[in-house]
Amino acid sequence: MSLRPSIPSWVLISLTAIGIVFGGWSFGESAGLADSPWPMYRHDPGHTSFNATKGPATNRLKWVFSTGRAEKEGGFENDVTIGPDGTLYIGANNGVLYGLDPATGAIRWVHLSAFDTFAIYSTAAVDRQGLVYYGAKDGHLYALRPSAEGIAMEVVWRFNLGTTIETSPVIGRDGTVYLGADDWKLYAIAPPAAGSATATLKWTFQTGGTLISSPALDADGTIYIGSMDGHLYALSDRGASQPPNLKWSFSTGKRDATGGIETSPVLAGEAVLIGGNDGVLYALEGTTGKVRWRLKTWFDTYGIFSNPAVGPDGTLYFGPKDGRLLAVTPEGKIAWEYKIGTTIETSPAVGADGIVYVGADDGRLYAVRPPAGLWGAKPQLLWGFQTKGTLIGSPVLDRDGTLYQPSMDGKVYAFNDTAQVPKGPGGLTGTWYGHFAERGKGNKPMTVVAVDRAGAIVAAWRLGSGATGTASGRVEVGRFTLRGGVAGKRCPDALRVDGSVEGDKVLGRYTLEGCPGTTPAQGTFELRR
Repeated sequence: MSLRPSIPSWVLISLTAIGIVFGGWSFGESAGLADSPWPMYRHDPGHTSFNATKGPATNRLKWVFSTGRAEKEGGFENDVTIGPDGTLYIGANNGVLYGLDPATGAIRWVHLSAFDTFAIYSTAAVDRQGLVYYGAKDGHLYALRPSAEGIAMEVVWRFNLGTTIETSPVIGRDGTVYLGADDWKLYAIAPPAAGSATATLKWTFQTGGTLISSPALDADGTIYIGSMDGHLYALSDRGASQPPNLKWSFSTGKRDATGGIETSPVLAGEAVLIGGNDGVLYALEGTTGKVRWRLKTWFDTYGIFSNPAVGPDGTLYFGPKDGRLLAVTPEGKIAWEYKIGTTIETSPAVGADGIVYVGADDGRLYAVRPPAGLWGAKPQLLWGFQTKGTLIGSPVLDRDGTLYQPSMDGKVYAFNDTAQVPKGPGGLTGTWYGHFAERGKGNKPMTVVAVDRAGAIVAAWRLGSGATGTASGRVEVGRFTLRGGVAGKRCPDALRVDGSVEGDKVLGRYTLEGCPGTTPAQGTFELRR
């Protein structure tokens, strides 16, 4: 890790015009990331969660987006990321990665993975070419881009890890994608070489526990990853076909519930911060893994889920299981605390003015103003907002000061002081859930995402088998006809769909024929939202 003197807060804030400096990175030139306000999990390769903009001073809603389902069938357990054109990307438990319009929350793009419950934990990362990377429960790392037609994103390439992915990817300067998986391995995946469409596995690193922690990346190429085996590993990439070099490892002394690591490493100056299930926040030397300091919280079993966020003056903010939002000095001392009173699973976001935004298991988003600096002053609640689901996904700040908060109630909430909630989407726009029956042979699950553009319909669908496809057409006086095809098949007009709209219910028939390699089929479907 690169060494350098501490930087005063006013210098850090002034540097945001040319790039944020944290954990060795000048964010303006970090990795292969998109030039956007929040292009990856926890903002940057060092996971600092700091964006040089002021967040909202009120809980005024700009818009609300809904999947139409909550919890395991449609809730959100990951974070929003922002593409170079402003598109917001977030995956839901229904297995759909959504690309949303930042002004209205309208659906721009979607990608349907193969599973439809507890299906996406991974927060997307967006690179400089606008490719969107995320891992899914179906075991694939996907690299996607918006397509020229319709709403279904194009799969540029994908790599099958063969096991559930709970972590979020980080992108190296050379385009290598690093992420962990439930088989206890960290993967380094190289994108396709010029003239190829196939990504390649550079190497894997085997830990002794499940990887829930997402990798962090330092400017010198050091990769940090925590494991449920209770270790934090520091690795260097030696290139394709060579195992990574283990620079050092640190152990909490226990594993899993009482010592495993579920949080992700955070790089702050010369230190690597990590919270353990033992309830201890550790600050380690980035070059050696030697402990600088420890901060013990009140619980020692599943004690910390929240990653520290780094404020503009170097203050660290995180929420342990004991229900306090803590502000910690770079030396490991508690500067102040704000009692929330329930478990905190989210990681705070910090605005340029020092306001700290954090969500909790009570479904409430809190905006906390730090003490004024006077003797005896205490932090104050600037505002709060109650959702109807647990908050696991963390808040994210956009360039215009909008804050995005996903919830397990299946909604993404956008807050902005000057915005008005736009009129909701009309017609068939939304995510539809239901079943289909082929020639009367029982019911099988089906998911459809549709966008109604003044009667012109574009849709993407997924069947219970994992098959996906697209369709488009028109709706008139409650009836519609669509033509489409099956993903991966060269038969874009082989599918015909005819149906009717009855309130929030859609009924119809489909016919698939003339598609090479696909069995002709006929059947019925029923959908609701």
